[in-house]
Amino acid sequence: MSCASPSTGPAAHVFLALADLVDQHYVLSDRARTHADAIRSHAGELAGHLPDIDAANTALRTLVPDRHLCLRPTRPSVVQDIADTPDDARAGGIHQVESLVGGLCLVEFHPVFPAPDRALPALRAAARRAAGSRGLVIDLRRCFGGDTDTAALIHGWLLGPTPIHLGRFEHRGHPSTDYVSDPDVGAHYGAPVRVLTSAGTFSGGEDIAYVQQALGRARVVGEQTCGGAHPVEHFSLPGDHSCQIPVARSVIEATGGNWEGIGVTPDTVCPADRALDHARRELADLDAVPPRHATITETAPTAVPARSRPEW
Repeated sequence: MSCASPSTGPAAHVFLALADLVDQHYVLSDRARTHADAIRSHAGELAGHLPDIDAANTALRTLVPDRHLCLRPTRPSVVQDIADTPDDARAGGIHQVESLVGGLCLVEFHPVFPAPDRALPALRAAARRAAGSRGLVIDLRRCFGGDTDTAALIHGWLLGPTPIHLGRFEHRGHPSTDYVSDPDVGAHYGAPVRVLTSAGTFSGGEDIAYVQQALGRARVVGEQTCGGAHPVEHFSLPGDHSCQIPVARSVIEATGGNWEGIGVTPDTVCPADRALDHARRELADLDAVPPRHATITETAPTAVPARSRPEW
């Protein structure tokens, strides 16, 4: 992308406004001004991609490598349509639950984790289906993120009835908020778990893989994931546009870090389309791949008001 002076046209104002918001809200304060200046310097060039939001975001990522920073569509995307459809089974974020040969159960999360009020009934139904299986496969190969509170529910399902302090969300200019597993699903799963990933697994989907792997609760099978660990908030822009800006940094207690810009490295690396086969073989012969173990410290969490955390 060549250097260009900001245009004064209305489309350029979208990116000038985005730059101001990045300067004010981007989670990494030491990078916020640099990112904002880069956007301002190329506002006219970025505006030239509109109304093609995907092209504009591709160009934006050449300036700011954080994949969570982007314009949002002016009309609901397919992902939003599914997540916002109250009568669709997929509104709970679970695309399918399937019993597999050998007493295993597959639960696929796609496309996103919706808010807990929609996710919880689907999670409870999936937990009932999985109960009694000798192994669980959680498929995140087409999971692109979602609500942090719903991720906490999934962790609670796998980690047991006592809330576990998983880490914290660090905010720019505000106190950190605790990230704690939520046992409200009720039916807690105790058998071995494999988590499937792809190069497209992103954000909250990566969180499930990263945290469960770090705690030794699950092994990850598939491809290195996308690398987005910064929860976001949504902001309005001129001309009926909107954007999402990373406003928090995930810090997972078990590692002291996160997967931003790196992704989650699987325990068993294989093409995404072979991941299920590998996971089934591992679960069929657990002696061949010893389970990982970790000591989980049960910590009384600091109370966090409902909906106080950003989403991925």
